[in-house]
Amino acid sequence: MRVSTLQSFNKGLNSILDNQTQVNKTQQQVSTGRRVLTPADDPIAATKILQLQQDAALREQFGKNMTGAEGRLTLEETQLAGITDNLTRLKELTVKAGDGSQTIGDRQAIAAEVREILGATVDLMNSKDAGGEYLFGGFKGATLPFQQNENGRYDYAGDEGQRFLSIATSTTVATGDNGKNLFVDVEAADNSFNTLASPLNQGNGIVNPGFVVDEQAYAEFYPEDLVVTFNAESAISPSGPNFTVRQASDGRIVDGLDAQGYNSGDDIVVAGLVIKISGAPEPGDEFLANSSEKQSMTDTIYRLMDGLNNLGDNPEDAATLDNLLEDTLNNLAFAQSSISQVRSEVGARLNVIENTSSLASDVDLVSKGVLSALSDVDFAEAVSRLSLQSFLLETAQQSYAKIQNLSLFNQI
Repeated sequence: MRVSTLQSFNKGLNSILDNQTQVNKTQQQVSTGRRVLTPADDPIAATKILQLQQDAALREQFGKNMTGAEGRLTLEETQLAGITDNLTRLKELTVKAGDGSQTIGDRQAIAAEVREILGATVDLMNSKDAGGEYLFGGFKGATLPFQQNENGRYDYAGDEGQRFLSIATSTTVATGDNGKNLFVDVEAADNSFNTLASPLNQGNGIVNPGFVVDEQAYAEFYPEDLVVTFNAESAISPSGPNFTVRQASDGRIVDGLDAQGYNSGDDIVVAGLVIKISGAPEPGDEFLANSSEKQSMTDTIYRLMDGLNNLGDNPEDAATLDNLLEDTLNNLAFAQSSISQVRSEVGARLNVIENTSSLASDVDLVSKGVLSALSDVDFAEAVSRLSLQSFLLETAQQSYAKIQNLSLFNQI
């Protein structure tokens, strides 16, 4: 068979290039430590490597989620522990205030400490996480959850949302609890009520949280709601500020309190309750006393402080104080129970995170072993192969040099 000079040169050159390509590939494998440099090197292994790398990236993100959730839950547990300690101290002060030897001056001194504890407790309830969002605000992480209104009480401005984070493919964990469930919707010891001013009011009247002074009378009225409506000054003679108290359900006047003269700060005793409205309401303004099976923790503390400051040493106030102190002790116990339950849930969530993290670490270890077996180069084999390929490349080069001299032109 005739072989042209061009064919001879091309064959020799191709042999050199092929051997050079193999040497370069093996050198790259040795330098990078990777066996599969492109999918073409091992399509099946390349597919498995890609899947393992994607799984590893997902586990890394889950790990970040677990770190964030753990930090947030640990902070929540710490804050709840502080609130529990404050409630314990409040119970001690409540018992102390019930000592028959205490005068109103003594009780006012106790109320001063109660005020400080209330402020410290609200500070804990308005805590922020590491990301600068409020811990107990629900989904409203940028809104201060517990805001003090004009009468010194606290309103909840968050929502009832609960945040969750994925910490595994099929596992999510709650990273917090909203303040409404924790601190507002607390079971009350007895039939309770919440007072508030209508948002449509035009005057500057404010209403205190009030007390139950006659449990039997309020039990007969419960669960009706009360509405205190201010009338035109001409409704009484001589004219002046006045109000009427009605049932919310049917507008019926309660206890004959129709067009009663108003003096700022006077007690309004109705249906076993006593509430106090102060300021200058306008005609048409309304103040509500809504019955409730729940009582917020801040209202429990505020009512205690208000009672210690204002209830005197007379027998009538003493009976109201005794009832207030008993309800306060029970309500504080319910608040502690509510917080203890959530702390148990927080501990359970932290255990889930710990167990999931441990399992993820085990899976990651196995996955790295499989990934290494698929992608890492066998250095002993690769170096041996590189030596052989280098030898073949050198041989091809030498053969090419000799073959190019086998020409008739070299014999002329």
